[in-house]
Amino acid sequence: MSRNVFLFEFAATRGDAEEVERALLSRASAFALGAFPTLDPALFAHRILRGKDASYTWEIGLDEIEEARRAELHAALLEQIQASLAGVAELRSSAAYVDLSLPAPGPDPARARGGPGGALSFADGDLPVWEDHARGSGAVEAGSALPEDLTAEIARRRAAVPVEPGLKPWGAGHIYTGSADKAHLAYLHGYFDARAARASPADRRKIMAFRAFQAREGSTAAINTYDDQIVTWGTGWGGRGWLGKVMERATANDAVREALGAAGVRYRGSNVYDVVDLDAGRVVTGGKEALEILRRSVPLLHLLIDLARNPATRDAVTEAQLRTFMDGSGNICGADAIATQALFNLIAHLKHWAPGYVIGCLEWAVPQLGPGSPSEQRDRRLAALVGRYFYGKARKHRWIPDFRQFRLYFRHMKDDGLDCLDEPFLQAAGPPADDPFAAAMGAPAAAPPPEAPNPPKAPRLTRAALAGRPDLESVASGRGALRRGARGPGVKALQEALIALGERVPGGADGAFGPGLEAAVKRFQAERGLAADGVVGAATLAALDAALVASAATRATGAETSTRREEEEHR
Repeated sequence: MSRNVFLFEFAATRGDAEEVERALLSRASAFALGAFPTLDPALFAHRILRGKDASYTWEIGLDEIEEARRAELHAALLEQIQASLAGVAELRSSAAYVDLSLPAPGPDPARARGGPGGALSFADGDLPVWEDHARGSGAVEAGSALPEDLTAEIARRRAAVPVEPGLKPWGAGHIYTGSADKAHLAYLHGYFDARAARASPADRRKIMAFRAFQAREGSTAAINTYDDQIVTWGTGWGGRGWLGKVMERATANDAVREALGAAGVRYRGSNVYDVVDLDAGRVVTGGKEALEILRRSVPLLHLLIDLARNPATRDAVTEAQLRTFMDGSGNICGADAIATQALFNLIAHLKHWAPGYVIGCLEWAVPQLGPGSPSEQRDRRLAALVGRYFYGKARKHRWIPDFRQFRLYFRHMKDDGLDCLDEPFLQAAGPPADDPFAAAMGAPAAAPPPEAPNPPKAPRLTRAALAGRPDLESVASGRGALRRGARGPGVKALQEALIALGERVPGGADGAFGPGLEAAVKRFQAERGLAADGVVGAATLAALDAALVASAATRATGAETSTRREEEEHR
């Protein structure tokens, strides 16, 4: 399992280079691939490269994809990108590559120095450790067989890992849900409650949603090795999906990194691992290949469970999984339209299952209801619309999610305090076969937002600082959002607008949506009663536009008053 890189070379068809670049950046920041609904858009890495003579290359990187589906993914990307850039740029060529380079090895455990955390003990001196034998280590031993003393020590360390009797064979692998470990669940509830108590309202929703997931997706100690994700650890973090993000955060902790290293496991980044294969006496480096070694080693599965529960490491593992959830499934665009935690939990759960069928749901559903403030009653209607949107998107693609599983999530929502199970489409034996967008709760026929929409022709923003920019106009129309990691003229205009309103934006208007801008957006949202999630959606942009109007009016009134005073003084 290697990193996939897809390159799409375009030539601009418009004369205005700045307009073309704004459009390209806008499409990249709002990108979602409906043809692969289980791939969260956050897993894609985008770069827009400018070349000579009005040529551009859109680079898309993805770590997690089966080799057999690489050509299918390339075709889906090609089709969607061509459609989204029609009238803006013309495709010249495209290509798919596999990145053969390996991430540089990260910090090694301190075992050779006699460090903490049950470190391996060697004789004094600069002796090699097993990591030196990994491919790309930079040591002379790289790629060579492991000495017997190292394999024996790693085997001893694995044998010493506490055994969890609840880890059972299941299909071609093993399963452990953690649901019977009442002590660990009590710890998790206490941890999440404490985190929520000091979080912003927007983050509190995400934390409480993840808390609810513990009884539904498995605890942070859960294990699943029987499906195509190879190894799934914790609350649904699969080896071909978000597990790398969790590992990256968890192994930043010394105790976690050293416990894994002592057992012959190292995470290098970009979903690449080094894992000692005791049978072969070698270090296996890679994605799928290394995870297969982990899958087959029951002691290593016990180690993952222990890392999630051991008081020395559990906070780091819990926080790593929570932060990954908050960045992924819990990051719901337009969440300020939701009144109840129950509906937030439902949408987060659907996004965790099939993100490609959920993204854009609120941007489509909220206008169907017409004007109104968030309320429990409105959330019931929104929930039904979200469900119809989910299957409406599914009907456009090959995979139709299991309807029984879908209804289970709605029963979970009822358990959380919001019931819409009396909706006719939820009472049916199967998912809607009609056009959900035309039949949604009696609403007028409407199509879902396109996968990568063209900017609206009629500006929705009024202030010159924001109006007329395709990426911002697209957000203002309810399609897409700007969040941390976005770049371009629209982000720069956003920064300039906040600065004009007196907000502190570290780094100034540099066109990069970093943590400083995110903090400024959260402050602005909190001051105006919006969900302070740091994501600039339609509601936040409308409030910003209105604030600029009010600020201009205040300045005009002040100037008029000052002029009158001067005139009176001269009389």
